[in-house]
Amino acid sequence: MLFNRHLDTDMDPTLNPKLAYSSTPRHRLCLGGLLLLFAVVIYRLPHAGTEAMAVHKAIVDALVAGNNWGRQALVGSMDYPVLPSLSLLAAELLAKILRLDGERLLQAIAQTWSVGYLFRITLRRRGWLAAPLAIALAVILPQLRNSFLLLDPNWVTAVPLAAAFFHLMLWHEERGLRDLIMIGVHCGMLSLCGFGPALIGVGMLIVVYLEIRRINASQETAARKSAGLRSLLWAPFAYGAFLWLLWNWLVMDNMFFGLHDAWLRADYVPIGDLCKHASKAFPLTLALLAPLMFLMLKSDQKMVARCLLPPVILIPIAAMVAAALGVPQTGLIPLAAILMLAVFILVFLASFSAQPVRISAIVVCLLIAGLSFWQSQPPAAPAVAEAQAPSRQEILDFIDQYWPESRTVLYGVKLPAVYPDPEEKRFVARLDYQEADFLEQAQDEQLHILVPPADGVYYPLVGSPLADIHANGKPWLLLEKQWPSQWQLWRCVIPAKNESRLDFLR
Repeated sequence: MLFNRHLDTDMDPTLNPKLAYSSTPRHRLCLGGLLLLFAVVIYRLPHAGTEAMAVHKAIVDALVAGNNWGRQALVGSMDYPVLPSLSLLAAELLAKILRLDGERLLQAIAQTWSVGYLFRITLRRRGWLAAPLAIALAVILPQLRNSFLLLDPNWVTAVPLAAAFFHLMLWHEERGLRDLIMIGVHCGMLSLCGFGPALIGVGMLIVVYLEIRRINASQETAARKSAGLRSLLWAPFAYGAFLWLLWNWLVMDNMFFGLHDAWLRADYVPIGDLCKHASKAFPLTLALLAPLMFLMLKSDQKMVARCLLPPVILIPIAAMVAAALGVPQTGLIPLAAILMLAVFILVFLASFSAQPVRISAIVVCLLIAGLSFWQSQPPAAPAVAEAQAPSRQEILDFIDQYWPESRTVLYGVKLPAVYPDPEEKRFVARLDYQEADFLEQAQDEQLHILVPPADGVYYPLVGSPLADIHANGKPWLLLEKQWPSQWQLWRCVIPAKNESRLDFLR
C-alpha cells in the first residue's frame, strides 16, 4: 500500500535502521538541550523592533483589556493576521508566569521551533556532525543573521513552512500517511498568516496534489487505496480560510472585510509601477531557483525541490506587490530566511546523478551565500513610523486647553499602535469608519479625530473616508490643528448632551 506503509518507521528505530541513532532517549535529550540553548541565546540577543510587533502588541493589549478594537483587528486585516496575534497573546500569558518578556519569548520559541525542524531532518539523514548546519548558517550568513534579529511576531509563520519541509522529506522517502496529513495541516496553517503565506501554502499543496496524482496514475492499486487522500490534504487549508471568512462575518458583519483595504489600494496602482519595486523583491530568494533546478533535474529529491519552487517564486512576487501597494510584507522575511536554509540543507542531503552536478549545485549555494555578505540587510521592516506623528502628550496638552478629557478617535489598524490606549481613556480605537456610530457617540461626549497625512501609509489614497476627511473635512468637523507633517486634528462640533444651552431644541 502506497500511503499506509512505514506509518511508524520514523518513530521506530528497529524498523528503520537509518534513523536508529536519532531515536534513542539519550539523543533526544541532547537534541532538546541543544535547541533549548539556542532558544536562550536567541532570547538574549539584541533585537530590532518592527512595525509588525508594535501593531500585534497593540492588538494583544486590546484583547486582554476587553477592547472591541482588539477583536476587530484580530481578524479584520490581512496585513496583521490572526496566527501571529494569537501566538503573541499566548507568549505574553506564558511570559507573565515565567517573568520574561513576551515579545522576546515568542521570537525565541518560533525561531527555535523552525530551526529545530531543519536540525532534525539533517540529523535523520547525516548524523550528529552535520546536524547543526542550519544553526551554523543562521549565525554565519549576515542576511540570515539580520533576519533572525528582527523582533517580528511573523516568525510564527516560518514554523509551518519548516514543518512542511520536514514532513515532505519524510513523505518523499517513506510515503507515510501521517506525514502527508501533516503537510496538509501545516500548509493549512499558512492560510491564517497573511495573503503571501497563504499563496505559498496553496502553491505547495498543488505540487503535492500533482505528485499524488502522478503516483496514482502509475499504480492503479494505490489509486484505489488512496481515494479521498487528496481531499484530506486540502481540508486544513480550506478550514482555515473558511474560519477566517467566518470570523470577519461575525465580527465585522462582512465576510470579505479583511480584503477591503488591499482592494482599494490595488484599484489605483498601475501594473507598470510594479517594476519600480523590483529591488524589494528578495533577490537572494529568487537566486535559489538555480540550485533548485539542479535538484529537480539531477537529484533524488526532485519532488521536495518541486514543492519548494512555489515559495521561491511567490516570495519575491509578493514582496514586489506589497511594496507597490504600500502594505507590509507580512511574514515574507521569516519565510525567506527559512526557505534559504531549507534549500541549502536539501542540496547537502540530496544524492546527485553525477559528482560534477553535485559540485555545481554546491558552488551555486556558495555564490548565494557570498551575495548574503554583499547584501547584508534584509528588506526593511521598520517600527511604526512615529517620527512625523505628533506626540501623545502634545495632542493631549493641546486638547485639554479647551476641551479637558475629550477623547480622540483613531481609525485603522496601524494608527492605534502609535497611540496605544487599551482602556480607551483618552484615545478610542476603531477599525473601520462608521459615520453614524461616530455621530451617535459624539452626542454623549466631546470627540476629536486624528487623521494622518494622505500618503498611503495609514489608509488608501482612494476610496477611504479618512482620505476624504483629510482633503475636504465634514460639515460637522472643525479643523483645530494641522501639523507641518500634514497630520490633522479635527473636533466634532455637534455638542454633547447637557453641554449646550439649546439642548431643548434636540
